[in-house]
Amino acid sequence: MPKLLLLLALLAGPWVGRAQAPDPRPRVGLTLSGGGARGLAHIGLLKALDSAGVRVDYVTGTSMGAVVGSLYAAGYSGREIEAVGRSLDWDALLTNAAQLTTITLPGKDDFGHYLLELPVVNGRFQFPNGVIESEELWLKLSELLFPYYRIKDFSRFQRGFRCVATDVISGEPEVLRTGEIVAAIRASMAIPSVFTPVQYQGHRLVDGGVVRNFPVSEVRAMGAQVVIGSNVSAGAYTEEKLRSPVDVLLQISSFKDNADFKDQKALCNVFVDYPLGDYSSGSFSAADPIIAIGLQRGRAELPRLLALRDSLDKIYGSAPALPPTPRADSVYLTGYGVRGLAPADEALLRRQLHLQPGRYYTAPQLSAAIRNAFGTRAFRKITYTLLPAPDSVAAARLVLDVERAPATRVGLGLGYNSLTGIGLVGSITWQDKLLPASTSQVALNVGESPRLRLKHVQYLTARQNVVARLLAQAEQVGVTTYSPSFVKAGLYTQRYVLANAQLFRLLGRNQGVGLGTRYEYGRFRPEITARLQLNGSIHLLNSYLFYEENTLNAVAYPTHGRRIDAELGVVYAQRPSFQVLSDTTVIGTEQSPGFSSRPYGHARLNLEQYLPLSRRATLLTQVQAGINWNYHQAIANDFVVGGLSSVLRNQLTFAGLPETGIYTGSAVAALLGYQYAIGHSVFLTGKANALYYDFITNRARPQPARLAYGGALTLGINSLLGPIDISLMYSGVSKKVLPYFNIGFPFGYR
Repeated sequence: MPKLLLLLALLAGPWVGRAQAPDPRPRVGLTLSGGGARGLAHIGLLKALDSAGVRVDYVTGTSMGAVVGSLYAAGYSGREIEAVGRSLDWDALLTNAAQLTTITLPGKDDFGHYLLELPVVNGRFQFPNGVIESEELWLKLSELLFPYYRIKDFSRFQRGFRCVATDVISGEPEVLRTGEIVAAIRASMAIPSVFTPVQYQGHRLVDGGVVRNFPVSEVRAMGAQVVIGSNVSAGAYTEEKLRSPVDVLLQISSFKDNADFKDQKALCNVFVDYPLGDYSSGSFSAADPIIAIGLQRGRAELPRLLALRDSLDKIYGSAPALPPTPRADSVYLTGYGVRGLAPADEALLRRQLHLQPGRYYTAPQLSAAIRNAFGTRAFRKITYTLLPAPDSVAAARLVLDVERAPATRVGLGLGYNSLTGIGLVGSITWQDKLLPASTSQVALNVGESPRLRLKHVQYLTARQNVVARLLAQAEQVGVTTYSPSFVKAGLYTQRYVLANAQLFRLLGRNQGVGLGTRYEYGRFRPEITARLQLNGSIHLLNSYLFYEENTLNAVAYPTHGRRIDAELGVVYAQRPSFQVLSDTTVIGTEQSPGFSSRPYGHARLNLEQYLPLSRRATLLTQVQAGINWNYHQAIANDFVVGGLSSVLRNQLTFAGLPETGIYTGSAVAALLGYQYAIGHSVFLTGKANALYYDFITNRARPQPARLAYGGALTLGINSLLGPIDISLMYSGVSKKVLPYFNIGFPFGYR
């Protein structure tokens, strides 16, 4: 009897559209509010509904409620949606950037190294309508809803579905019920000035939360007589909670919805909210604890949901299970078309996609093809729809909507390093400026160690697998010298000019092998006299074979993948002119006995491997080698050992020593490290390394081979400025604890 009374109370609640469905059993509707990251708490209620056996007939949602609700409506269970929510990389989804793994090898050099990158159109910066275009979000939603690509009427999902967006022009809510489900969801969550607006069925749409964040009236209009409302909205911000510009935008955009919310809440028979405290709409880094709160709240609602099910069953009998929505695991492509590109750009896109009509493709395969094309950075946006063939249940035509990226972009960054000091980095990059299928760049570091770099990458074949890379770089840096006891002993200015030409073949997107020749000029001038110093210059040529590989998953603090830079060649055509000084006394020149400028062999290796141990822990290993053989010189062409960032010519990093701690003609270093993510963007890394050096002797360096050990402890922050590393390091050679600081990415070498 209590359960019957509960049902009568529910049915006596507020009604909108009292038209009785042909089936006398009351229809149950579910409404999920928007709320950004807080919307992950909805998952707890979905699992409780599944556990209680409550048959939900209709679903409506706004913003994140539309994302979660669409999956539930399509046929995902609450358990499956929980697995999705926990597995997603929200940092990758909520960004404009391509993923490092999809960037073609020649473009990885300085990808992600800038604080800000802006396109330039007609000589002016082009600012987007929203901060985030979210290419990855489009692709992930497309993957999740791919099994239902044939459904264009949302009422044909397992549970009827509608979501709400806002028309930018009229300011009125738009109820989306037909069309492309992914575009509809993306429109519903397009927070003004955060996400870019979405063109949908002739309307320019943004987040439905602007006018109706809790669309209960829409589920009533679908025919729901019992409505379960799940609200994760934080409501209006107080003055204390307005912590960021995004919070202010959300506050302004929700004024109209705040007035509407009370009316919508009154239409619910069962209303559920969540104790989410200070978690905000942007707290995606706290996905797991937000889901946990939702699960706890769902368990608390379970008795009420069980009572609802039992009451309905007692009056109307057990509800038959909803028929499953037909799912597709793959699609047979009959062909594909491209909208939005000029013919030449379309040809480039097609070469990168490598899609062939007449074959079956899965959702991950389509996403991988699009990521590869997006990784060229030639396109600003690539989305797709599948148009089902009318005479086949498995075939469809792929339609790509593409926007070409502006041909010019400007990058701006800031860097600081213990050796090179502070610098402001700027760059201008042009696509197809000098020749078709090319990228040209001018980059400048203005600061204590000024540097200039010119780079041109030219694809030479239609398949873009043979590449020419030209690089010129000039710099000036102050280098500290040390006494044998590692006391600072002197300072000299090193001017360095490099011109490098390479031709290589790509072995996939992340590997390449080739040959190159570089011209190098170095000028060394003492500024503070030391016990031993070099004054003079040297010119040389270096021809070599090389192999490159980069499968790292992130530019800073990667958690898996490998990077290899290997080089084997010969140094020749040397023209040295220098003096070796002890204080102010000349003790040697390029003509001195034991010194030779004859050609010598030169090899370098850097191999880094990152292995995930858990969601937070990563094991990192590194092997470096620098070897000169038939080498009868010292200092000018030596390898320099030390430092934690590569900022100097011929440098091998070594935890425990400053950048120029050791000069040597031969060295091998091995490192073992453990990286732990303390928080979303905070990392603690311990490193231990060993160095074996001077194992190839000559008349200019008669000392025996030696061993050195060292280590470092680093607190790293992945910030808007780039990585910020604060380190303490120690080695058995220096026998000192040394601080080391680095902000941003070093202006490196190639």
